[in-house]
Amino acid sequence: MLDLKRPDGIGISSYVLRDARLVKLAWMVPLVSVLTAVSIHVLLGNTRDVPFFISEADYPGLERFVFTTGLFASAVLHCLLSLRLYSIFKNSVRPKIFLFATGMGIASSTHLAILSFANMYDYLSLHVYASLVVFHGAFTWAILAHFSLPQPNKKGRKLRLVSLTAAFVSLFIMTISMSRGVQQRRSELDVQPDMIPLNDLQPWIDVAAPAEYILFFSLLGCLASFSWDILEHTDQLEDSSIET
Repeated sequence: MLDLKRPDGIGISSYVLRDARLVKLAWMVPLVSVLTAVSIHVLLGNTRDVPFFISEADYPGLERFVFTTGLFASAVLHCLLSLRLYSIFKNSVRPKIFLFATGMGIASSTHLAILSFANMYDYLSLHVYASLVVFHGAFTWAILAHFSLPQPNKKGRKLRLVSLTAAFVSLFIMTISMSRGVQQRRSELDVQPDMIPLNDLQPWIDVAAPAEYILFFSLLGCLASFSWDILEHTDQLEDSSIET
């Protein structure tokens, strides 16, 4: 039984997942999973070239197990966090904006679950589609959630603004770089985009891949930034309960 309306966290049967722990897990699980999968990918000598996209670490073997398991767990945590933040702040935020933000958060986490299984080696078209929804949806969720909070915590607000700026710049660079590469190689090779070998796109991947890593870390920064807002909300609840 899932209870999202508890004052102290999410009730999962008899267990309570505290809000502070939920936020921590939401950014730590994908961070550890991706870094571990990428490290295994490099150490086993399975890299196609350097730099490479994060999803290239979803390679058959141990790194795929880590990548898939970690990203699916992350998708569940991100969905719970989106719902929990709405439950906590729905009465003190701009409701329409925050409701739309929650929808984007659910869409992003749902597609992250799809992405965890739709690896780029066997399901490239589905993988690209899911990746676009994940990155753009997560960015939209973060920026709408940020601006819908009327009085955000100062530390959380500062980290969020820095993370959102870095995410926007890196998302723009990654999108433009790959769009130009695919367009040029498509006209040269006369094939569909999903038939272009990654090696032929490497000059553009040299720019897009680092931008993707920056985007990934920036979005995790956005997630972590809500820790201060949640802690402030928890402190206010405790103060009000003491007064009563």
